[in-house]
Amino acid sequence: MNTPDSIKRSPLEQLQALASLSLGDTAIEQPERQQEEWRGFTFSVDKLNLVFPFMGGFEILPEREIHTVPWVQSWVRGVTNVRGDVYSVVDLGAYFGFPPVRSVRSATLFMLPDTQLKSVILLDSKVTLKSFPDELEHITANDLPPRLLRCRSASVVLDDEVWHAMDVNLLCHDQDFVTIAIETEPVAEELIH
Repeated sequence: MNTPDSIKRSPLEQLQALASLSLGDTAIEQPERQQEEWRGFTFSVDKLNLVFPFMGGFEILPEREIHTVPWVQSWVRGVTNVRGDVYSVVDLGAYFGFPPVRSVRSATLFMLPDTQLKSVILLDSKVTLKSFPDELEHITANDLPPRLLRCRSASVVLDDEVWHAMDVNLLCHDQDFVTIAIETEPVAEELIH
């Protein structure tokens, strides 16, 4: 038994067909396509806007005591205790070659997600979560410090501001970042004599 087309269609399809017949296809509004976005943790170092794309494992830590450690790079501010584990505290601005954080008391401690490295970065700015549309203008921005260039995945423009997206895996596996001890001359022989 044959049934008319209108019976096989859903009520929405029937309304769309009627609108198409009476006013033409232009009357049917297409559903608005939502723009794809990605989110990231944003902060500034010196005058640069930086962003770590959102992923689990990042954490803003409450103020805590930082203990200085001898024979480490100048950008390593010390170590701190995070739930019973010792984490190195890296002044990210100083690591990139900018002036160090002015006050540890007012700084932000931001834990990186690499559990093998166990590192916290120290920042002069607050960390916020921001959304970025996928379709942003990309720029070259090769005038950045070499250490920042090595861990940068992209530089984009949003609302007339340049944002440098950083790859946390590249940062956490960069040889400079993980080699925090200062190479010293062996002193054992001098102590024996």
